[in-house]
Amino acid sequence: MNKQTNISAWFVAALGIIIGMVIAVLGVTSSKVIPQPVGSVSSPDIQSRYFSYGGVRHWAARTTSLTQATTTVCAIQNPAAATSTVRTATLYESVSTTTASTITLAKSASAFATTTWLTTSDAISANATYHLELPATTTETGIDKYILGPSDWLVWSQAGGVGTFSPTGVCEATFTQL
Repeated sequence: MNKQTNISAWFVAALGIIIGMVIAVLGVTSSKVIPQPVGSVSSPDIQSRYFSYGGVRHWAARTTSLTQATTTVCAIQNPAAATSTVRTATLYESVSTTTASTITLAKSASAFATTTWLTTSDAISANATYHLELPATTTETGIDKYILGPSDWLVWSQAGGVGTFSPTGVCEATFTQL
């Protein structure tokens, strides 16, 4: 029995040495698992101008400084370097003009023209707050008018009346790249 006990002791010692070497090589120092953050976004705000899912790329653009002393109060260029469909286009004026006027949304090859109207003109009273939102849906007739080329622009124009065009507010648009 003495011989068997010696063999068992040597076996346990050798096994301990092997396990110790494996731990040393692998660098395992603790059995505690430290949680690591998962994913690539750490907040709900995405800094990119687009995001993709299902193979479809969605773009957005916004400006918080409307142009004053001109009839073109806002212009946003199609941000995609490809043909896109306008999904939404919003103009919000917190301060309008000193006299009544009309606002029109159009698309154009230039930031300073209103070639193809996307909405009919809306009347706005002097010093009023104004909000125009264009929901471009496929149920509307003439949906192809909402398709913009790679360098086309959405242009909001304000005209009519006499007085000062000094609007303040925001305009924004969303696009789906085709």
